[in-house]
Amino acid sequence: MTATHNDDSVEKEPKVGIFWFFNRMLILDATPVSQGEAYGDHVGHAASHIDYWAELQRKRLLPPVVEYEEHPRGRIGYDKREERFWLRADRCILKNKTVLRRIMKAMNLPPDTKIETDPHYCCSMCLRRIAERQK
Repeated sequence: MTATHNDDSVEKEPKVGIFWFFNRMLILDATPVSQGEAYGDHVGHAASHIDYWAELQRKRLLPPVVEYEEHPRGRIGYDKREERFWLRADRCILKNKTVLRRIMKAMNLPPDTKIETDPHYCCSMCLRRIAERQK
């Protein structure tokens, strides 16, 4: 279902999805939670980071030489048991409160959203820092 100007409920509904912070730009792909994919006790967004990034590259909206995992990224889902949204992202995003607020607002997330890091969403810059610390 596509939101229209007369359908405020869908426009204001919290969303699940994926995102990046790329060249000072926020890239989002989202689904209203009521239309998300159920998997176990969670509701998520169908698109994967790798597939959506490739789609944007095919449309020439992103440079073809940049890999999807190079830049800070994350995912938003909903836990049905806890009745709570979660946002998992790279540390580069979580420490930038302005970007985090932009994501929360764009996705209509409630203030009690659980915000946490996840090693799966670690950008190449953070991976280099981790490797240097381990030397």
